[in-house]
Amino acid sequence: MLRGDLQAKAREVAAACMMFDEYAAGLDLKLREVPGKILLHGHCHQKSMNMLSASVALLQKIPNAKIHDLDAGCCGMAGSFGYMKDNYDVSKAIAERKLLPAVRQMGPDDVLVATGTSCRHQVLELGGRQAVHPAVLIRDLLS
Repeated sequence: MLRGDLQAKAREVAAACMMFDEYAAGLDLKLREVPGKILLHGHCHQKSMNMLSASVALLQKIPNAKIHDLDAGCCGMAGSFGYMKDNYDVSKAIAERKLLPAVRQMGPDDVLVATGTSCRHQVLELGGRQAVHPAVLIRDLLS
């Protein structure tokens, strides 16, 4: 809660903000294909706000994209939760529910897109694969 007219100003700023995925989905992009599947793991905060569709819309701009929403729930990191020593076992168990098995089944040409920083860390540390942010994938595919 903000004092005085700061609340109204904050709402004005918030109304003008958007995710990268929302912005880039509206651009005329010339992109190369991804030879394999694009597996999408959305960040919990993004999913809780029903904003994963923005990432899907952006990825659909990739020619012949084969997008698979992993629908894996939480990666187990929950921000700083998974970085704490006492939470390691729980964090790993959550990741093992669906996310890490999907990572292990990825083909060599498949790409894992994860919108959350901590999600990408979890995949790399426990799954041994590099997940990328949508912005990185789009940058790499620009013709």
